[in-house]
Amino acid sequence: MKKVISYIAILLGAALLVFAIALPTYVVPKGKVLPLDVVSTTPTEEKKGDLLDSAALAAERPVKGKENAPECKAKDKPVSCFIAVGVPLKSQRFTVAQEPSDKKKVTLEVGNTLVRTDMKEPHNLLSATIDRVTLDRETQMPVPEPISTFDPTPPSAGKKKDGDNVPAFARDGIQYQWPMGTDRKSYDYFDVQILKSQPIDFVKEEEMSGEKTYLFQQEVKPTAIEPNLRKYLESDGELSESDKATLSPLKLKFPAKKWGLTPEEVPGWHPQGSHGGEGDGQEGPDATSDEGPDVEMTRYYTVNRRINVEPETGVIVNGSEDVWMFYARDDKEAQKIATEGRDEELKNPKRTAMYFPGEWNDEARANQMFKAKEGLSTLKMMGTILPWTLGIAGLLLLVVGFMLHRERR
Repeated sequence: MKKVISYIAILLGAALLVFAIALPTYVVPKGKVLPLDVVSTTPTEEKKGDLLDSAALAAERPVKGKENAPECKAKDKPVSCFIAVGVPLKSQRFTVAQEPSDKKKVTLEVGNTLVRTDMKEPHNLLSATIDRVTLDRETQMPVPEPISTFDPTPPSAGKKKDGDNVPAFARDGIQYQWPMGTDRKSYDYFDVQILKSQPIDFVKEEEMSGEKTYLFQQEVKPTAIEPNLRKYLESDGELSESDKATLSPLKLKFPAKKWGLTPEEVPGWHPQGSHGGEGDGQEGPDATSDEGPDVEMTRYYTVNRRINVEPETGVIVNGSEDVWMFYARDDKEAQKIATEGRDEELKNPKRTAMYFPGEWNDEARANQMFKAKEGLSTLKMMGTILPWTLGIAGLLLLVVGFMLHRERR
């Protein structure tokens, strides 16, 4: 009987030792895969921002608070009369796993909304987009196949018609999930506003809720939104009506004076009476109704992005984006506005389309940290606690087995 027991103890002890070694060296690395049941909601805090009211602009109706401004009482009102300042804004991101998903890949569908909280539904909705990206479950990186999509249709465009599909493309760069085992290095980050990836840099370690996180930061220089978006929407053929509605606010053409420009800033603009010449029917440089030539402006986008990642699980546990969109004639002017004229423009906006200093609220941070800690607990159990427990148990069984075997002899 002792012989049988000793053999069983030796075999079981050896098996436990094998499992103890295999767990951290083979099983845990293979087990670092994205789950197929991803669901998360990350709302931001309510923040005051600035907003060009397209409805007010179309109706030539100054926004609340600017009705009595002298320039907004005139017949030809400047764009600044339609930019609301201090608007309470809030955004939310809802992420859920969708098909196609299997043992190798998972598709994330991400809905992003931006609302103004001083208005009731449905008039409070400012933007709504749907982003779909398919990730490799083991590397947590986008798959190289052209199956990602992005639907930027604005609420004002109404419901899509049958056949108004969004084109698919191959995406490079991380976005909603970092690699499990994040390194202290720069990663390519995909920005849906400009539909391209740029480096986001590791800055430092930060502690959150007792856990180590890596802080990454990215500053996107002023970039025109329209060119890349148009190229994307045209990639599957002609533009649909909803596509045209999406692109229309990204380029606006108004008389120079409506943009707040002066004759000195617009080549070839010589207002009637600006020289006080005879026979022009004017009495001086201010006695003119000449609005100047039409000037086309393009919407530019810039953002300062900060993201905290729990490195072992790759879960994003905090995020903030200081987003600013404004109009400029070209890249050079946009860069000048973003650097030299930023403070003045945000203080007294004349070209701003939207400014929103978004930051996750406490609920979003707590929920994401809970997910990260769940993942850490599983990794610790599989990679440390269980291997040590099995290893010790295996050694004890080997000792008992050899002692019984020796005693029998």
